[in-house]
Amino acid sequence: MPKEGTVEPLPNGKRLPTDFNEGAKNNTYSRNEKMVGYSFDHEFNDTFTVRQNLRFAENKTSQNSVYGYGVCSDPANAYSKQCAALAPADKGHYLARKYVVDDEKLQNFSVDTQLQSKFATGDIDHTLLTGVDFMRMRNDINAWFGYDDSVPLLNLYNPVNTDFDFNAKDPANSGPYRILNKQKQTGVYVQDQAQWDKVLVTLGGRYDWADQESLNRVAGTTDKRDDKQFTWRGGVNYLFDNGVTPYFSYSESFEPSSQVGKDGNIFAPSKGKQYEVGVKYVPEDRPIVVTGAVYNLTKTNNLMADPEGSFFSVEGGEIRARGVEIEAKAALSASVNVVGSYTYTDAEYTTDTTYKGNTPAQVPKHMASLWADYTFFDGPLSGLTLGTGGRYTGSSYGDPANSFKVGSYTVVDALVRYDLARVGMAGSNVALHVNNLFDREYVASCFNTYGCFWGAERQVVATATFRF
Repeated sequence: MPKEGTVEPLPNGKRLPTDFNEGAKNNTYSRNEKMVGYSFDHEFNDTFTVRQNLRFAENKTSQNSVYGYGVCSDPANAYSKQCAALAPADKGHYLARKYVVDDEKLQNFSVDTQLQSKFATGDIDHTLLTGVDFMRMRNDINAWFGYDDSVPLLNLYNPVNTDFDFNAKDPANSGPYRILNKQKQTGVYVQDQAQWDKVLVTLGGRYDWADQESLNRVAGTTDKRDDKQFTWRGGVNYLFDNGVTPYFSYSESFEPSSQVGKDGNIFAPSKGKQYEVGVKYVPEDRPIVVTGAVYNLTKTNNLMADPEGSFFSVEGGEIRARGVEIEAKAALSASVNVVGSYTYTDAEYTTDTTYKGNTPAQVPKHMASLWADYTFFDGPLSGLTLGTGGRYTGSSYGDPANSFKVGSYTVVDALVRYDLARVGMAGSNVALHVNNLFDREYVASCFNTYGCFWGAERQVVATATFRF
């Protein structure tokens, strides 16, 4: 939804309701997902253990959707003839719209095989992991996109949702998008975790081969990309007798993108480096766990929403993020447990021709949470757990240009759970989870001026877990 009417009021001072529908009356969406796999491990002896995880997944999605991409006064609609025909006073409350007819079939196969070896060299104990993993992905997209002026404007003062003819497909303001995207990635890795007295050292390396091919069936062109990359990670911990464990770690990442651009072009892989220094406190005589860390992360070739309002992503620049993470868990008594956390994030584009120095959208600087629960062990309520807590999310920028901010919000959650061990079913329970207990209305985030999301309304979820 647009920022007008959500983050900011419309020109008449009102906001859109949380159940506002910017689409057509006959919008449809369906999804069919299949998944099969297994997890296997076998311990040969005290030294060797082999593990393998395999999974195949297939997702089929189909949609006919009209969607908004900003009010007419938004620069994204500068070329809309419908918007240009409006009086200047009306451009702030008419929503420009486009449409998509899309059928996709995504298949993904992955397998990871790992050998764990435990041995000692003198006074040093080792846990050595060696392995190989393989991933194959195929995404077949058959879509038709409407461009500027392909859908009538919507008056936000008096919105009327009508049916839309998704079969019209006027070539004057719409066109096909048919892409077959195939990707393969193989990685070999090794990691050694060595402990000598109170010193724990971890060192690992990985080499990846990634091949990707994108066939644009409309233009009859093919884009190919082959990448190879070595990455490594390392860390050192010192285990003090009083439960304090300071640590330092360094890690690198290599992530080929599974997405392609609107022309079927393949995006360059994202590469990252992270330094982290922290401390963990776990005293033996008290049920407390406290962790704290500071980190610095850089990541290249980040994807962002197309600022021109298309359905696709575009390559962004390098992002640097640094921050602080703190978490504490404590059992104040046999019945009372408390968990609290706080994160501070300072992120910005450090290498970008357009957004250098700006903060990425949807990245709040401050986040915090607090949760407490009470479990009854005696009396008629024995086995019952009651819990409640709050989640705070600070303000964030709503677009890469940092032209507006989304306000902070706090929501309260609650839990009621009953342990069925009290009736002879150990390991089983029934529970009722309530998210956003007081049904607060808030904007969760925006990725651009035309892409804002209301936060989830009150949700009540009942679960039952049985173990035999």
